[in-house]
Amino acid sequence: MKYYDSLGYFSSENSDTFQKKNFDSINLDFSKDLELRDWQRKAKKFFFEKDNNCIFEVSTGAGKTFCAIDILNEVLHKNPKIRVLIVVPKNVILETGWYKELTDFGIQIQKIGIYYAKIQEYAQIALTNLQNLKNIPIDLFDFLILDEVHNLGTKKMLKIVSEPKKYKLGLTATLKRMDNKHYKILEIFNYNVFKYTPKEALVDGILNPFLFYNISVDLDEENRKEYDFLTQRLNAIFQVGGSYSQIMKKNESLKFRMLSVLNQRKSLVNNYFEKIEVAKEIIQKYRKSKIIVFNQFNDQTSKIYWHLLDYDIKSRVLHSGIKDKIREKTLIDFRKDVFNVLLTSRVLDEGYNLPKLDLAIIMSGDSTDKQTVQRMGRVLRKKDSGYSLLFQVYCKKTIEERNAIKRSELFKNLASDYKDIEYVGKNGLDF
Repeated sequence: MKYYDSLGYFSSENSDTFQKKNFDSINLDFSKDLELRDWQRKAKKFFFEKDNNCIFEVSTGAGKTFCAIDILNEVLHKNPKIRVLIVVPKNVILETGWYKELTDFGIQIQKIGIYYAKIQEYAQIALTNLQNLKNIPIDLFDFLILDEVHNLGTKKMLKIVSEPKKYKLGLTATLKRMDNKHYKILEIFNYNVFKYTPKEALVDGILNPFLFYNISVDLDEENRKEYDFLTQRLNAIFQVGGSYSQIMKKNESLKFRMLSVLNQRKSLVNNYFEKIEVAKEIIQKYRKSKIIVFNQFNDQTSKIYWHLLDYDIKSRVLHSGIKDKIREKTLIDFRKDVFNVLLTSRVLDEGYNLPKLDLAIIMSGDSTDKQTVQRMGRVLRKKDSGYSLLFQVYCKKTIEERNAIKRSELFKNLASDYKDIEYVGKNGLDF
């Protein structure tokens, strides 16, 4: 098979035997200079001091990609024939993130190759995703940039990216993984990590200051009885099969029973009507603001959409069940203010380049610092004036409470001010 890109023809019977033509004949002409922030200058210095091999663990919204492109700029000016491979976890990061950032910077489109799906191009700067990394002859490249580097947890991926390179840069907001495989990732980068925390970004004025409202609701009697009944069923399963991890590993029949009850309990809490009432009241009060509502599951996201129709509020849904073309159109319309309330699940936790937001509501989530920091960073992109608003809504004395308390500790530590609120019924919010 042969196909053409900006560097000439590449031919191969399979992805492991590509032969290059004219790969060394392209020099990049950068037409746009970057003005770096103080942390970016320090990070850049750190990268070169650590033998061009390190990770930037930097708060969402602070400008990691911007800094990486400036480093790329300097490297290519010093070594015009350096070949660069940029690896991202999702296609959307490739399309709406790096590709746009590179072209906005002044790099000509024909000098950027894309390798994913049916597009198989190589250029001096090549973009690919994790799924296609195994199909690319990585030895062709001198500079490896790994975006959202915390996703490199499998043995296969770790082996591929551990190959020595003249330049290697990893980017992430939160490196730590629950399975502790971040230690394997750290080893690849000789444990060189430059950190720039959300706290530092807020102090430096890079992230927007925010107010945090922590809103709790009580289950009514009927839902409390159902919740307690499901909890009792779970406890009975654990008594028979042992811990959650033991059941997941050893007992297939019991595992499905356990997961079924867990999902019923999660659904009860996530879709509790008073939580949706809280979200409706918040959105109604700030209906002219740019708002994002984070959920954990698709059904919860869709349910809120139908409730908002009662208020004649323009909102749209974006989650993993939505086709890619519709997702793209939804984000374009959101940026253009066709509508102002975006309802989403975990799909927007990382990767998507969202417009500046005024307000975020976290309706549910997991307990990881990664998700918490990423969601917070989505709403704290710098605005011209005013505070950003961050709301958390959870059910007391349920599985949600522990995660909510953990998130609130982080938010309260970073917020300009915060308020704990107990919801006492419709129109009972004080904020």
